[in-house]
Amino acid sequence: MEKIGVGYAYVSDAEKRYVNEALDAGRLSQGKMVHKFEKEFARLHDQKYGVACNSGTSALHVCLEAMKEVYGWEDGSEVLVPAITFIATSNACIHAGLKPVFVDVDPISYNMDASKMEERITDRTVAAIPVHTFGQPCEMDAIMAVAEKHKLRILEDCAEAHFATYKNKKIGSFGDMAAFSTYVAHTITTGIGGVITTNNLVLTEISRSLIAHGRACTCETCLASDPRQVCKLRMQTEMDKRFMMVRMGYSYRIGELEGALGLGQLENRDLIMNTRKENAHYLSEKLKGTEKYLQLPEYPDYVDHSFMMYPLVIKKDAPFTRDEFTHFLEKNNIETRPMLPLLNQPVYKKLFGDIESDYPVAEWLDHYGLYVGCHHGLSKEQLDKVVAAIKEFLQDKA
Repeated sequence: MEKIGVGYAYVSDAEKRYVNEALDAGRLSQGKMVHKFEKEFARLHDQKYGVACNSGTSALHVCLEAMKEVYGWEDGSEVLVPAITFIATSNACIHAGLKPVFVDVDPISYNMDASKMEERITDRTVAAIPVHTFGQPCEMDAIMAVAEKHKLRILEDCAEAHFATYKNKKIGSFGDMAAFSTYVAHTITTGIGGVITTNNLVLTEISRSLIAHGRACTCETCLASDPRQVCKLRMQTEMDKRFMMVRMGYSYRIGELEGALGLGQLENRDLIMNTRKENAHYLSEKLKGTEKYLQLPEYPDYVDHSFMMYPLVIKKDAPFTRDEFTHFLEKNNIETRPMLPLLNQPVYKKLFGDIESDYPVAEWLDHYGLYVGCHHGLSKEQLDKVVAAIKEFLQDKA
């Protein structure tokens, strides 16, 4: 029987048309497809500028490096991150020479708890990274109030929250910069990839430089990618500007095929996003009555949840373990994943020590949280199978 997975890559005629157009153009490295994708992605998130790169992790890293340069942060400056998130969030801080400082999360939304931010702020704290976990927007009013009070910069981690909104404002439009992922398991996918968005032109230009080895060229559209034009700026400097490096950078660019896939995905965004929401709502409706042992997704009516995944948390007094529950689902060909454990990761125990118990909500989620799929590739029959398996497991646990 085919596995009911947590991710799905929808490829329609639109994606195929754009990919074939890119192939026919004979250019695979970054060109007009990537540029169009960047512009449209940024516009749809109410931002002026978009910079496409090779992953959401790279997007986070580049944002932090760009902000570090512009705002003069010293090595070792502290950045608040939630104690529940994919490890890329805090790893990006470390790669940028910054120190992640963990903040416990809210037990309902699983996002950074704004009420616990101030106790983690020191005179070395320069920024915070709210992560919109599974597509549920953080409480941005409270987070922005803390940021304003303590003069913190905000980088939104929107890897899982394409097109989500908080009080009718697009996620990714609250902070100085935002980082999205377009990896294959995410809602809008280019196979591999990520997108940086911002309204700040200086941060945009530095980001463009950083993803391309630190080169001096930062034009939004590179004329060198057009075989019919010659860039006059190239030879106006002592060294060919396109091959002049002005900062330490990285090889983080994507190519035209990823840009082409992204354009097709954006055309299909309503189908993708609406189907995910419908599937999540269907699961929640059908799973009513399981709340004795399971915490289902909850969110206020002023947020629009984009449901990258469908989270479930086993309540502490349940007469079964997460392993027993997930093993049963897996035996029924229903894929599960643990809920973003971070502080108990072996590498983080080496780096930070055994600190998990200092964050009680995160500790609970580390050992009791999981998620299943609710993606746009699932049929009602498959959703019913997920519901039936969960209820079958719980039926003798009363």
